Amino acid sequence: MNAYLELRQISKFFGSFVANDKIDLAVKKGTIHAIIGENGAGKSTLMNVLSGIYRPDEGDIFINGKAAHFQNPTAASRAGIGMVHQEFMLFPELSVLENIIMGYEQTRVPGIISKQKSRAAVDKICKQYNFNVPLDAKAGVLPVAMLQQVEIVKVLYHGADIIIFDEPTSVLTPQGIEGLFRAFRALTEKGKTIIFITHKLQEVLAVADAITVLKDGKVTFNTTPAETDEKELARMMVGRDVLLNAVKTERKPGETALSVENLTVLGENGEAKVKSARFSVRAGEIVGIAGIAGSGESELIAALFGLAPAASGSITLNGKHIEKLSPRERRCEGIGYIPQDRNAEGSNRTSPIWENCMMGYHVAHSSKNKIFIDRKDIYGFTNSVVSEYNVKTGSIFSNVSDLSGGNVQKMIVGREFMQDNKLLIIEDPTRGIDIGAIEFIWNKIEELAASGVAILMVSHELNEVMEVSDRILVMNSGKLYDAGKYGELTEEQIGVLMMGGQKE
Repeated sequence: MNAYLELRQISKFFGSFVANDKIDLAVKKGTIHAIIGENGAGKSTLMNVLSGIYRPDEGDIFINGKAAHFQNPTAASRAGIGMVHQEFMLFPELSVLENIIMGYEQTRVPGIISKQKSRAAVDKICKQYNFNVPLDAKAGVLPVAMLQQVEIVKVLYHGADIIIFDEPTSVLTPQGIEGLFRAFRALTEKGKTIIFITHKLQEVLAVADAITVLKDGKVTFNTTPAETDEKELARMMVGRDVLLNAVKTERKPGETALSVENLTVLGENGEAKVKSARFSVRAGEIVGIAGIAGSGESELIAALFGLAPAASGSITLNGKHIEKLSPRERRCEGIGYIPQDRNAEGSNRTSPIWENCMMGYHVAHSSKNKIFIDRKDIYGFTNSVVSEYNVKTGSIFSNVSDLSGGNVQKMIVGREFMQDNKLLIIEDPTRGIDIGAIEFIWNKIEELAASGVAILMVSHELNEVMEVSDRILVMNSGKLYDAGKYGELTEEQIGVLMMGGQKE
């Protein structure tokens, strides 16, 4: 069978940096084609070229044998290319139907929108592909797995025949992932073609028909699941053998570092998002919290770091009440924080790397002069972060916007891990980074715990919670549930707890 989509000798340059270097890619119609690679390998750039966000500096795109030239994303969409982004592109205050049809509304007569015709077209797609999405519900109240279905219906409504999925399973339960893969297969059975970007090699082997590995902007390996395995794919991505599991060491946790008693946190509408939470984390212990996005874990973390007030309850660090302290004061008490949203909360993309590494660090560790910052100290700290955490950049004076998403994540993780903290509060520490960097960060978390740091980790990667944590809690509808110690429950059992079921 001839390729339905072909990228021939695609190159993309950013100044002297070569993001894509004469890439050839052939994708057959009605298949699932996985693209994997390290952070900075060129995956996102290549997909941005295909989806019309970037124009290639060299090379050509062919769809069904015909050359395609996209001036912008709208042109790519009109040509049948749709993309489901890692960060959902939905307006929470609008209905599902309004989100789906925006910009592609059906008209009764030219210039007059027919919502009824638009709804009928969306209904037809939902029935054809067995999607059951509540068209009249506000997008902002739906769970993540449902939002993902909305995004898929949206690109289908826009007429996509080639659908790009960027890290689509990063916030799903095991059951949600299974549902997504069923949707993948239903789409390909109807003739749709899927390009699947992920760092999860088990998923690649489970669902892909073909696999392409990128490294340093070049295609280095083309294969199929039948011809390879997880270890070989990891080696092709990273250039060395990679341990695919966390290395747990024998540790003896010390005294209680963080203690939370009957903590209740309210949302913007006054509804309790965290309901009488009660737990502790000891020095040298890793406590992991798993939960579907929107279950209250974000509000819990915000209250622990001082970004949101507690309606009731207490928070103590090494016996000292901190519930009334500001985030700055909590940093001075020895709390480090890695937020889930690396762009909106974890960094300033328009500022240089050194300024981003200074964030938080200057409060507790570089305060010799209360008026002027110690640039020598900050530059030294930044260079240490870049070197130790392999942040790929030409200069610490480059803006964060010049970094790939995975390298931004490594910068933030390094910034927080390299400070002398008593407690680390971590949200999704390995989100969007490659398997080699995941192995490195998991080992760093283990090293920090072994040195006596108390670690509270919220992750939407259930495998990460299960691999790294000494004890596991599950959050569902604002309440915390015990999911046992390391290795006690299976992934499926914890997935059931995440959805509100019982441990049995």
